[in-house]
Amino acid sequence: MSIVNELVEFDKIAAGIADIQEKGNFLPDMTTKDGYEASKRFVLDVTTPTRTKLDKAHKTAKAYWSTGGKNVDSKKNEILEILVDIQKPHQEAYKEFDQIEKQKKAKFEADIQAKVMTIYNYRILPPAANSDVIAGIIQQCGETDTQDGFYHMAKEASIARNESLEILNELLMGAVSHEAEQVRQAELAEENRIRQIQIDEQQESMRLQQEEMNRKQAEFDRVANEATAKAQHEANEKQRLINETAQAERLKQAELDEKERQKQLAESKEKHEKEMKELAIKQEQERQVEIERLDRERIEKEQALRAGRTKNRNTAAKFLCESLGIDKDTAIKIMNLQAEGKVPFVTTDF
Repeated sequence: MSIVNELVEFDKIAAGIADIQEKGNFLPDMTTKDGYEASKRFVLDVTTPTRTKLDKAHKTAKAYWSTGGKNVDSKKNEILEILVDIQKPHQEAYKEFDQIEKQKKAKFEADIQAKVMTIYNYRILPPAANSDVIAGIIQQCGETDTQDGFYHMAKEASIARNESLEILNELLMGAVSHEAEQVRQAELAEENRIRQIQIDEQQESMRLQQEEMNRKQAEFDRVANEATAKAQHEANEKQRLINETAQAERLKQAELDEKERQKQLAESKEKHEKEMKELAIKQEQERQVEIERLDRERIEKEQALRAGRTKNRNTAAKFLCESLGIDKDTAIKIMNLQAEGKVPFVTTDF
């Protein structure tokens, strides 16, 4: 076989180039399946086999005539360049479409991942979130349909939702307990404030009564002193008028008058002291009655508070049973552990 015959193979291939070029004279819409397949099949079924034949003819010709290798290479490269130019628009088109599809797929995966992360992020609460806010987040999280729009990550989305709900329910229990404790502390503070006002009013009443007693005592002393002064003055006047009467008679009469005056003063003082004592006893009795009344009110409020705690405890147990699907004994054990401080970061006062 001569090199001339081998070069004829190149001519045969070159003769078919026009036909190949005619076949590739189109650039379909890559967004359609038929268009995508048309360009890809043109490269794989038409230009690629021709390139394979060209490589084979090139190697055969080169083996027979190594000194003419440059001419053979030149011929091969000339035809190859034409083939490359023919297939280039098709190859670039479907590769560009492949890249677009790859980007769409990456965005699709990123969007699903973002939706799953949204479910995880439900557990990240806003600052100072109260029980109502947490309950709203729990409802929003629980209403998330993990079968709609999650595709192959539906299982991961369901796990994320269950984990978020579990954490949010624990946070809700803690918030409810904390808010209940705040209400209880506020009620106790208000009771103490009212009790202090009552004590202050009682002390003020006792102070006013003491002032009234002091005023009456002062008035009594003033009247007694005036009476004594008046009696003394009258005695002196009598003494002056009966100066000429027998001294013994005057002294005797004066003594009688003085005894009578002292008796009257003693009786008046005894009566006043008796009234003061009776008033003090009455005030003490009234104070004891008021103290007993305040104690009864305090005991009634404490009983009502214990009843409220029992109601809260039953409500919390019912909530745990319904939310977690557990029995009442297990729910009570959980609350007892919290009340005993055996659950870290969670405090409960039932």
